[in-house]
Amino acid sequence: MISEKLSITKFQLFFLLIQSQIGIGLLSLPNIVQKSAKSDGWISIILAGVVIQFLMVVYYLLLKRYPDDLLSNITEKILGFLLGKVVNFIIYIYFILTGSLSLILMVKIINLYLLPVTPGWVISLLVICACVYLTTSDLRIIARFFVLVSTLIILLLFTNIVLAFYIPKEIQYILPIGSAGTKNILIGSNSALLAMLGFEGLLFMFPYVIHNTKGLLKTTSFANLFVTSFYTFITFLCLIKFSPEQLQQIREPVLYLFRGLAYKMFDRIDLIFLSIWIVPMTTSIIMYLFLASKSISGQKMSYKKTVLVNGVLIFLISLIPHTDEITNLMNKYVSYFSYAVIMVLPVFLLILSFIFKRHERGVTN
Repeated sequence: MISEKLSITKFQLFFLLIQSQIGIGLLSLPNIVQKSAKSDGWISIILAGVVIQFLMVVYYLLLKRYPDDLLSNITEKILGFLLGKVVNFIIYIYFILTGSLSLILMVKIINLYLLPVTPGWVISLLVICACVYLTTSDLRIIARFFVLVSTLIILLLFTNIVLAFYIPKEIQYILPIGSAGTKNILIGSNSALLAMLGFEGLLFMFPYVIHNTKGLLKTTSFANLFVTSFYTFITFLCLIKFSPEQLQQIREPVLYLFRGLAYKMFDRIDLIFLSIWIVPMTTSIIMYLFLASKSISGQKMSYKKTVLVNGVLIFLISLIPHTDEITNLMNKYVSYFSYAVIMVLPVFLLILSFIFKRHERGVTN
């Protein structure tokens, strides 16, 4: 049973989920989905949101059978101690690799746009130190920080709504709707799903939520709706702003939305935005560092020591040369791990829990 002092509210869970999902992936998402889904990339994001909603329901059905357990405990109860340990190690590797990939992409963006002459390892060290410092706190402190910095996402959404009235738009860029074909739209939804990772954090945050079996599915559904709508709106804005040829050449289209804006007191709005967006990008790394630490803590080391060790590990992985080939290879393996951890494993555990009728005592079917 999680202590009352460490618990979080559903309101805080809402912001934990959206901050975990919205980060570095937003900047390049329109370019990524356009490669396969073309002008129907916004449809791909909606389909990805539908898949995430299905997974949220699966998570809820599984977790409410074990309301006081983290996923790492559930796997051992259903699969047995030995097999459960193996599965938990795979989950741990997934969180470490995903957190490392997020840090690598973040450093590349900062190096490219903000600090081109600063060594990447310096940026990586500063970021990971800040992440470790916050992650060593309990989840309630992390949640309060995430709620606070969520104002930046709301500010970005408001800015883009205002921007939509002023930038030149070409609706014909997205017409005719559905021209990319079902296959390409589905491929695009796969790319969008990978960019929206972070919702799997629910598998480790569920026991911390006060009254977690009541109304939690509604909270997670609203969080998914917000993230899906946010990503769809930003992508749609890029699709009607840039031609298909331009989108293929621009790796971070969201930044280019601001590049042409200039005011008497402000210039290079894109760089100002990126400087602010460093915080939401960091929250994703914080969450994966937390999830990695929770997946193995309580064994031989305390939680704080585990966070420190995992922070060092993520930092060392981020020192790998940041060539496009290595980054793409790492992204490929992370995508394989993600399918296993966020899709196959929860569905498999839920089915086994019903077949063997395994659940916490006092929790009925």
